[in-house]
Amino acid sequence: MNGSQIKGVMVPVLTPLTPNEDVDVQSLVRLVNYLIENGVHGIWAAGTNGEFASLTNKQHVICIKTVVTATSGRVPVIGNISAASTKTSIEIGKAVDKIGLDGIAATPPYYYLNSQDELLEHFRYIKSSLGMPLWIYNIPPNVKAEVEASTIVDLALDGTIAGIKDSSGAGEKFANLRILCEQKGVDPYRFLGTVNRITSAGSLGAHGVIPGLGNFVPNIASLGWESGETSDAELAGKYNNKLMLATKISRLAKAGSAQASSISGMKSALKIMGVIDNDTVTRPLRPLKHEEKKTIPELIEELGLEY
Repeated sequence: MNGSQIKGVMVPVLTPLTPNEDVDVQSLVRLVNYLIENGVHGIWAAGTNGEFASLTNKQHVICIKTVVTATSGRVPVIGNISAASTKTSIEIGKAVDKIGLDGIAATPPYYYLNSQDELLEHFRYIKSSLGMPLWIYNIPPNVKAEVEASTIVDLALDGTIAGIKDSSGAGEKFANLRILCEQKGVDPYRFLGTVNRITSAGSLGAHGVIPGLGNFVPNIASLGWESGETSDAELAGKYNNKLMLATKISRLAKAGSAQASSISGMKSALKIMGVIDNDTVTRPLRPLKHEEKKTIPELIEELGLEY
């Protein structure tokens, strides 16, 4: 689907796993179909919700290739090739080159706290080595380094990047990026990693959203975005209420990290719905216990999800 306009709800697809933590390819195919059949506008492959940082490079590549094959050109796919070094990102990128991706994405390298001049070198070297449309994945809570608005604009001006996923949660900085883009005459794709702004992101200058919750409620997320695009405040309010209800899935765990709770909750729900076969998560992320799963069928019914 290369060359198509990328806009709307792009879901950062989960990575279904077998009990021994291999990629469950068949479940991933079913999940991709579930997302597309429920109206999502694109898929972000092997992202944070896909547990990419806990996968081997081989598993990472399998995820991206499986998503592209399963999507079969129906919606755009961005493949996240993030790694702890520029070289490793490029190695992953070369393994998924020419498979039909609409773009690749990379965070700043993690572990070492890189400066902005090092980040300029990081993204320029990836682009020159791979050539595919490149997106910045800005998620400082996970990788420490933040890609500043001025750095993003510089990379857009010289043609290095095609877009950005901003998961910083910093609304003022995103507004600053929009203004800088207008001043410099560049218009890279700007997507927000958010649930709370699904219905309003377009009015903030975003081309779309990349919400992890979309794995669980893709139809609600997609219709919520569309209600915002048509400025239907009453309908947007309805979908906001449903989205807030759906966030209960990420608060079922009584222990473990917030990230694990969210991924584990969605995987358990999708298993109950028959979309995936197992709700395994990568160690040491904590899966939901049996008692914590008991209210999921009630939540699924309350949301009106079909399974």
